[in-house]
Amino acid sequence: MKAIKKRVASVTYKHVLAIILLAVIFYTASATFPLTLEQVGSYFSKSEKSAKPAITKQIGDSYLNMLDFEGNTLLNKGSYLNLNGLMARLMGQRFLNERVKLDNGHLALLNARCDVTLPAENITRLYEIQHGRGKQFLFVIAPSQFPKYENILPAGFDDYTNRNADDLADMLRANGVPVLDLRDALYKEGISHTDAFFVTDNHWTPETGFWAYTKVIEYLAGLGITGSLESKYTDISEYNIEIFKKRFLGSSGKRTGIYYAGVDDFEIITPKFPTDGMSVEVPGKNISKQGNFADVAYAMSENRLDYFRSSPYSAYGNNDSRIKNYRNGSAPVDLKVLSIGDSLSNVPFSFLPLVFTTCDELDMRYYSGDFQEYFREYDPDILILMVGAGSPVQPNTTYDFSG
Repeated sequence: MKAIKKRVASVTYKHVLAIILLAVIFYTASATFPLTLEQVGSYFSKSEKSAKPAITKQIGDSYLNMLDFEGNTLLNKGSYLNLNGLMARLMGQRFLNERVKLDNGHLALLNARCDVTLPAENITRLYEIQHGRGKQFLFVIAPSQFPKYENILPAGFDDYTNRNADDLADMLRANGVPVLDLRDALYKEGISHTDAFFVTDNHWTPETGFWAYTKVIEYLAGLGITGSLESKYTDISEYNIEIFKKRFLGSSGKRTGIYYAGVDDFEIITPKFPTDGMSVEVPGKNISKQGNFADVAYAMSENRLDYFRSSPYSAYGNNDSRIKNYRNGSAPVDLKVLSIGDSLSNVPFSFLPLVFTTCDELDMRYYSGDFQEYFREYDPDILILMVGAGSPVQPNTTYDFSG
């Protein structure tokens, strides 16, 4: 008995980590062994030599498919990612599956240095067309998880998100384009990035997205566009905030598991005041809805909790789509708004129809129609283009409006 106690007392945290690592290796090997046999058998069953792809590529592709939760390549994929993330956390690993853990514990994707000349030229051209018609144009830079005025990267890592965004803002301002930089507004109001963003996702929280909406309305009000707008439309105390605890695992969390950085809470924001008479059409998804704000602005998913297959964030603005058409005959400002953005803008843009009678929303990542023809026919009074600080380096974000 004394010998057993002595052995137990001699166990260190390194021994525990080693045991956990062995368990993970055994788990992964046992889960993928049938897959490997299947790939080997498939390889040698090919009758034509020229038809045989490299077996290492087959197995490598199958390994990559482990992150495809709609497939069946590996059983218990979430468990595998969770164990992998737990191990990385215990070992103090700051980089996992293309995501870096910042000093505030948030997960982020690093961006490289890039040339933003082409996006700046395309955005300027669109501004000149809108301005030439005597209509309003506003370019909005949304913050990223990387603060502009603070370095929260671990040693040895570099990110150029804010430098790229600075270049874009400087070029646009030099061309006379009105720019609202929410990175500066966030800093001036003392809102920390830790509170403003999800831990496991690249998007801002719904409350921060609502704050961004109020900054846009505040800017337009300063131009005299909104008239004497009632404060209830931008006062968060006039809205209900329903909080769902530990409900959301973001896109970064889906790559690292629930134990590496945790799980996020999620909020649904709805007005306390009456909002009946609204409608939305989303042609690409055959969505046609009428009712109040909650009926129209949200695409609520099932209540089943599934961290890896569900995304509560997609509830806002009926998720991503090439075009959305919102109408609200009871809105206080009878103007036509065209808002162009991506998934980051889904939250703030979803509140615009509370203020304006006619709101079309475009996502240029998916829009494939003739933009110039649509633009001429719609003829918006206000054009709002919102771009995330990290967007200029992402695919399909040259903001080409020539089609």
